[in-house]
Amino acid sequence: METEKPKETKTQPKETESSKKETKAQPKDVKTSKHASRYLFIGIALAIFNYGLYALIANLIINNNDLLWLSSFIASAFTTILAYILHSKITWKERNPGKTGIYKFLIWNLLLTVAINPGFTQLFSLFTPLYELAFNIFQAMHIPFSYEFVQSTGAFVLTAIVTMILNFLFYDRFVFGKKKL
Repeated sequence: METEKPKETKTQPKETESSKKETKAQPKDVKTSKHASRYLFIGIALAIFNYGLYALIANLIINNNDLLWLSSFIASAFTTILAYILHSKITWKERNPGKTGIYKFLIWNLLLTVAINPGFTQLFSLFTPLYELAFNIFQAMHIPFSYEFVQSTGAFVLTAIVTMILNFLFYDRFVFGKKKL
């Protein structure tokens, strides 16, 4: 007579709340890189929109070089509002900016425009050896850029890079910092 062997059963470990979170949630660096890539894409689109609106207003509506600042102001105001909408709906779509998100966004952008960017632009305009090198390269290539153009463009580009980094960090942590429930 054969004796039956007890059936071997494999016990599977119980799924805990933390293991569920680990499988469903992505690591923070993956989420951050997703936000960064979406932020960069939207930032490029916004820069194109801002420049296009500025050029349209400056050349077709105002058509007065003494009022270029007004063209820039109007284009920047519309672009800032569009930036908040796009970042809240696309870049940080899974987060809830709460009732104060738009105010934090606008105050930060105002502070950036009035205080931070002018300071960085002034600082970066002092990078004379860099601009002299770039100017000499352009001259050697027979590209007729003036030194003033090279310096102002260089200062603008460096400021834009710093601004993009500061904006991303501020938006990520303070404006769109809470996950939606």
